[in-house]
Amino acid sequence: MAGDKLPCPVAADGAPADLVQDYPPARLPAALRARVAEYIRVRPNWDGVVILGDARVHHWVHVSAGEAISMMGFLTPALLADLGGSATPDMAALSDTLSRPERMAAGLRAAQVAGDAAVLSGHLIGAELAAAKMYWLGQEVVALDPGPYANALRAQGVSVVEA
Repeated sequence: MAGDKLPCPVAADGAPADLVQDYPPARLPAALRARVAEYIRVRPNWDGVVILGDARVHHWVHVSAGEAISMMGFLTPALLADLGGSATPDMAALSDTLSRPERMAAGLRAAQVAGDAAVLSGHLIGAELAAAKMYWLGQEVVALDPGPYANALRAQGVSVVEA
C-alpha cells in the first residue's frame, strides 16, 4: 500500500499522503490525516485517540508524541446508510451490542423487521465501540466528527472533546 506507514508523524512534510497500517490493514486518507495534523498542531504534546470519518468510513487514530501509532477503520457509516439507520442511535440497543457483540446480527434483523432505524443504528455503533474498546478505554478521545459517537462514548463514561 502506498502512503506513509505507521508509526509515523501525523504532520507530513509537504502535501500529506495517506496513512497506512499493515496490520490490521488500515488506511487514513490524506485529507483526514490533514485534519488530525491540524488538531495536533494546536495541541503539540497531546496524546490520545482521534475519531473522525466521512460518509462511508469511521476512523480511530491513536496519537502519541505527534505520531500516529495505530489506527482502525470501520464501515459503520456505510452500513448505516445502506441499511437505513438513523442519525440518533437507540442507546439500549447500543449498550446491548456493546456488551454482547455476538448478538449484533440478530439485533439488526429484529430492528429491520420492526422498521426501527434507531435500534439498527444502536446495534451497529455498539458493535464498533466494542471492537474499538482498546482505543477509547482509558484514553482521552477527541471527536473531530462527533456525530452519534461522542454521546455514545459519554454514555460509557468516556470523556470526549469535540473539536
